[in-house]
Amino acid sequence: MPEASKSLQDKIRELSKTIYRAATDLAKCISCGTCVIYCPLKIRIFNSEGKAITIQTNETCGGCSVCFHRCPQGAIHLLPLSRKFSK
Repeated sequence: MPEASKSLQDKIRELSKTIYRAATDLAKCISCGTCVIYCPLKIRIFNSEGKAITIQTNETCGGCSVCFHRCPQGAIHLLPLSRKFSK
């Protein structure tokens, strides 16, 4: 296998071990509610200012990226939290 391919495969493996959490750029959020509607865990809500945010729950954000891809304003970012540990 070419060296470049090995390097790419290593990067993909490393990224798959990362846990992400969605974060909203409140300056970009237009309060359309798209992320609230499409969040499969239903943990995105509107804060007191009417901006959509992710809340901490027992089923915290798994970084599935649905809200990230659906946001029409690009107001959602996926922040790396930690690495999963393999056995």
